[in-house]
Amino acid sequence: MNFARVLLVAALSGPALAQTPELEPAPPEIEAGALSRRAAEALGGRRTYLEAVLSVREADERAGDEVRFRAWLEPSSGRGFLRVLEPAREAGTGLLRLPPNLWRYAPLTASLELVDPPRLDEPWHGSGFTLADLLIGPTALGRWPARLLGVDRTPAGEGAESAYVIELRPSDRAADGRVIAWIGSRHATPLRCDRHDAQDALVASLRFDELREVAGRQVPHRWTLTKPAAPRSESRIELREIQFDPVFDDEIFTTRQLLQLGESPASGTAADARLGAPGGSPP
Repeated sequence: MNFARVLLVAALSGPALAQTPELEPAPPEIEAGALSRRAAEALGGRRTYLEAVLSVREADERAGDEVRFRAWLEPSSGRGFLRVLEPAREAGTGLLRLPPNLWRYAPLTASLELVDPPRLDEPWHGSGFTLADLLIGPTALGRWPARLLGVDRTPAGEGAESAYVIELRPSDRAADGRVIAWIGSRHATPLRCDRHDAQDALVASLRFDELREVAGRQVPHRWTLTKPAAPRSESRIELREIQFDPVFDDEIFTTRQLLQLGESPASGTAADARLGAPGGSPP
């Protein structure tokens, strides 16, 4: 197979495919694994705190409910904590990942359930994003073995920045599929990730834009996910705040926080349905 040519998908034009110009060879000093890790650092650190809004938009621009949430993530251990802030009927809902377990707390019924692992890959709030995207990471960057395919001098997107194109595979088995990623040549910022299945059909395309500098990194603050299977719909995550490598109290990753026990600021009304700022004292 000639990997110097790859398939692109127009972001909002449904499943139509457009072929790129032939990729140029990358400079010999560019190493795919290092490039992948640098791109991953624009989305998260050893520990990451973020506040974001999830929305789903249809082709007629009707928007469904927005879901505002906060998350505390620790990729090295796989631990993650997410608290829904809005809408009011969902405020206080919590998700706690302590591998291999995932727990969900529903404040309206004060119920706690152990979530089956396959549900990590289910859509969250009717969007194209899954719980795994939110609690583990939305891309394979920095996690899967990488191979450099070349340089795309004419990628679509903000600023028309040229991009390194890499292939990410979880294993050598074709049945596991692959991800093709475009990484900006100026700052190694992820611009786009296309996920392909075992038959190499496009499953989803994730685009990154609205770049802003945070702690010396060019961080995309808008993540837009489209799928050929649902060409009239797009899902967005828009970051309101992100902190890299903040000091977390380990109390965050406990069922005590999940259940909002004691005098935790995670209990109460929608406006108060949150934990304290990273590094704050445990309740």
